[in-house]
Amino acid sequence: MMPAFAPGHRRLAIALLGSLAATPLFAADPQLKPGRDPGGTAVAVLADGFDYTKPELARVLARDGEGEAIAFDAVDGDHRPFAPTSTGTKTASTAASLGGVRIIAVRFAPKDRASLAKAIAFAAGTPARIALIPLDAETRGEIEVLRAAAARFKNMLFVASAPGLTGEERATNDTVENLVLLDSAGRNDAAAEAAARALGCGNGDRAGATGGERKRSFLDRAGSGGEPGNAPPGTDCKSAKPQQSEQR
Repeated sequence: MMPAFAPGHRRLAIALLGSLAATPLFAADPQLKPGRDPGGTAVAVLADGFDYTKPELARVLARDGEGEAIAFDAVDGDHRPFAPTSTGTKTASTAASLGGVRIIAVRFAPKDRASLAKAIAFAAGTPARIALIPLDAETRGEIEVLRAAAARFKNMLFVASAPGLTGEERATNDTVENLVLLDSAGRNDAAAEAAARALGCGNGDRAGATGGERKRSFLDRAGSGGEPGNAPPGTDCKSAKPQQSEQR
């Protein structure tokens, strides 16, 4: 039975369960070349796109047995989540900056809740059990979609960052067992920096853990009193803090 949601959000919850229709690749998107899986914890990054032509991003993308990237574009409906200028490239690179993380790149359209729901549905069917979602001031309404997703996919941990969280939004960290909301304080890399500290440097994920168990482990490793995104980036594994990507 589907958990109860507010009437306005029920359609979003249903969308999370929908199948993903295959559509032709967009010719304008560059080819996502085969490569070797880098190993490590699979982390889904849900963002506005990725420039996977950059070697530093291509080498951290999760791959299947044929070397194809595990990726999806919920906007175009294909497996080339390309955007030359986006937050996704930097978020993914930062999350993998301390090693031990392989990225599942998923593009959705900002301010389109149905698109985000499709992106989450794809991520839930991949090896990733942790999803990072950088939001900005104009897309914070999508937090409601994340609450619905957390209720549906209990074995996953959703980590989102947004600027200027309200008291009600902060309270979500106490009321939803597998959702973490970080105040980005003007830096949309908050979720990625936290993931690098929690999963990099050989930490890894907890196999078989529930989303709630992942959340407790994630916050404990990321540190900073439950607001890991506020810790300064730029150091190496010895201090367990990530290198900040220079990509834009």
